[in-house]
Amino acid sequence: MFSTLSPTDIANSALSKIGAQSIQSLTDLSNASAIACNNNFQLSFETVARATRWNCLMTTAVLTEVPQTPLPTQGGTPVSIPWAPYTYYAANVYLSYGNAIYTTEYAYTSSGNFTNDLTTGALVQADYPDYNAFGGYTNAASYPSGWPYAFALPSDFILLDTVNANTSEDAGYGNAGSDEYEIMGQLVYTNTQQTSIKYVSNNQDTTRWDPLFVDCVTYKLASMVATALRQDGGQTEGAMLSIYKQVLGQAITKNAGEKMPNRFNPINSSRFVASRWYFSNG
Repeated sequence: MFSTLSPTDIANSALSKIGAQSIQSLTDLSNASAIACNNNFQLSFETVARATRWNCLMTTAVLTEVPQTPLPTQGGTPVSIPWAPYTYYAANVYLSYGNAIYTTEYAYTSSGNFTNDLTTGALVQADYPDYNAFGGYTNAASYPSGWPYAFALPSDFILLDTVNANTSEDAGYGNAGSDEYEIMGQLVYTNTQQTSIKYVSNNQDTTRWDPLFVDCVTYKLASMVATALRQDGGQTEGAMLSIYKQVLGQAITKNAGEKMPNRFNPINSSRFVASRWYFSNG
């Protein structure tokens, strides 16, 4: 079941909950309620969308790999320069300090204290390559990220559900069925060269939203505009936030109940059963 409400309808529902007058359009610049709702509508939606893996916003994508810059090595040994105070370093230089390795984010002259340089963002810690007795330094550890592959997330990405759910070793056994991953910035890092994901998308079509999701967005929006419109010191905002948490919990429970894991059935997958289907003499 999908909602039939427009963004303006949702805004009016939020306004009615705080006792404010309805609006004709979110783009009415002469109406304080319209301005407040228009300024907060997108953020309220994205905040709720990030709260859980909403089925109504779920979609899939095959990701495009992004090349990574490997850690410099010489004869299989990582190359780095020991950090020194009051020294000029170019950008993307690898520096060692203690047992860790760092990269320079930009060209700079170090201060007299290493911690200061780390705090200011001039240095970022990188994963030092782990040595494998059978194969030298591992491919994953040859990059600052510590992962062998990096992929750009979709432009409409909000929340990740699973990575390679159709090929994961856990898939089909009652688990989520997701490969290992790590998100850093606009990239997701994995151990697989080909990566597909299931994710919550930034779907702006309100007619495709679940009514329970709409209810959550409505109360979240009401809480965000309440203080500006009511001028009551945050009293109404607090009340709306309290109700929002309640309806969010109920919606998350219902949303989670609409998914059943693919379970492996050893009987149906046996050669004996298959022979009865595919061979006349089985």
